[in-house]
Amino acid sequence: MRHAIVRSTSRCLLAGLLLTGLGGCAALDALNLQKPTARVVGVRLEDIDIQALTLAFDIELENPYSVPLPLTNLDYALASKGEPFLSGEAPLQGTVPARGAKTLSLPTKVTFKRLLSVLTGVKPGAVVPYNAELGLSVDAPAIGPLRLPLKKEGKLPVPAPPEVSVQQVKWDKLSLDSAGGTVRLDVVNRNAFPVEMAKLAYGLTLGDVEVANASVAKPLAFAANGGAGAIEIPISLSPRKLGLAAFRMLTGKGASYKLAGDMNVATPFGPMKLPVQKTGKTSFTK
Repeated sequence: MRHAIVRSTSRCLLAGLLLTGLGGCAALDALNLQKPTARVVGVRLEDIDIQALTLAFDIELENPYSVPLPLTNLDYALASKGEPFLSGEAPLQGTVPARGAKTLSLPTKVTFKRLLSVLTGVKPGAVVPYNAELGLSVDAPAIGPLRLPLKKEGKLPVPAPPEVSVQQVKWDKLSLDSAGGTVRLDVVNRNAFPVEMAKLAYGLTLGDVEVANASVAKPLAFAANGGAGAIEIPISLSPRKLGLAAFRMLTGKGASYKLAGDMNVATPFGPMKLPVQKTGKTSFTK
């Protein structure tokens, strides 16, 4: 009986020494005990625009214990080709059910201004590889603080706005009472990935006169790295309401223009809204 008590006490002392002298995971391994497991089960790109995007990691955590497992913290560090560009922490609350699992979402916001200032040789329109090192921290029973390391690789787009110009305005009818025609826009995709236009919202000014403020929904695909295409948009206005000076401008050979708006596109990385803005000179034809 005495020997059994001594052996039990020795095991307890050994466990205590291991837990004190080793890190959480090392102690669990040394004692051959179960430990929580975590894995990245999904990565999502959300809210992509010309300024930033949200990179969200879905992490599944399994609790092998017979009691709930408290969550404490998530930390992350992102790098591209060895150059770090984002890091931070996200405090956690709640628990993982006993002998159950829970999926957590870690959203991280990547601003392209910061990304381009850190990564050498990267320009708008590029696709950037990244390596993510994540740490999920919990408060394990009898162990205390325990960090579960995770790794994930992927790619991020750095969107560039389309290159758009007003090639020409073709008048089908042009009188003091009514003017109508078609505006041809030439579009070039400056991204290293294909885009497909779903909708273009635009405002067009010729000279100092706003002649159109509308939208067009038309699927139009543009290949990566310079894929080009043309969009024709109808315009209709009343020169009489705009004044004699505007009518004279419209009946001339051409005018300066200002085009501004947004283009909604589909991409391999998800939907994006890209700005459209251009000033220049265009010609009129009949």
